Amino acid sequence: MKIVEWFDNLPLPGLLKDIILIVGGISMLSQLAFGLWTPMVVVESGSMVPNLNIGDIVVVQGASRTDVIPWDDANKTGYTAFNKPGDVILYRPYGKASLNLLDQFKMLLGFAPGKEKATPIIHRALHYVKAGEPMWEGGPAAPFSGYITKGDHNEMIDQMAGQIFGTAKTSYIETNRGEIKDIGGNVYLDKKTGLIIYKTKNGTFVGEGISFLTPVKEDWVIGVARAKIPLVGYVRLLPNIILDEIKKANRLGH
Repeated sequence: MKIVEWFDNLPLPGLLKDIILIVGGISMLSQLAFGLWTPMVVVESGSMVPNLNIGDIVVVQGASRTDVIPWDDANKTGYTAFNKPGDVILYRPYGKASLNLLDQFKMLLGFAPGKEKATPIIHRALHYVKAGEPMWEGGPAAPFSGYITKGDHNEMIDQMAGQIFGTAKTSYIETNRGEIKDIGGNVYLDKKTGLIIYKTKNGTFVGEGISFLTPVKEDWVIGVARAKIPLVGYVRLLPNIILDEIKKANRLGH
């Protein structure tokens, strides 16, 4: 049976079938045009103010369809994006999986997503470092190659934004291998806790942050921001805002 005939015979209301066709068509066009099934994201924090603000919808071009031009290269040619040199990229911190619609629905109900998942970060690419090069002047060597990134409104780069708060036994990585993801350069993601484990010659350390002590691998880049629609995204953020206010009111009431 042909796909069209199979779809027509599904026991679904006509309106629902129309919606499925429209959404499917838009997704297909998005994939063809931008290289992503969902090329629009909503800005949820103020880290890129004033160039990207909370509630802005950002149109993203898939990483497979374009090159990233970091700040230092852009300065040589005069290229700018969102009022400053260098591309603004959407990336998965530490290579964590992105939150899906089910995860977001669970969050609305008050349930936290798995620690191995995270909301993608949208920050500016400053420069590209190779493994072994200092991540900033006088800073530690990069465990692997990738981009050094920063929010336009933030005081420090993502690779400095975090902390080491403990140590772990070297054997912990081996004994918990099923819950440990090797992200390269003796850096590991503990999927149970969402924490990062850094294995060095001076010991094994545990830390957390935005992209603390790790460049953003090219494989972690989802795409490059190309345009924005101001404030429209508040429609999607509104349920989260309302839920947060309800939680605050409940805490004050106890």
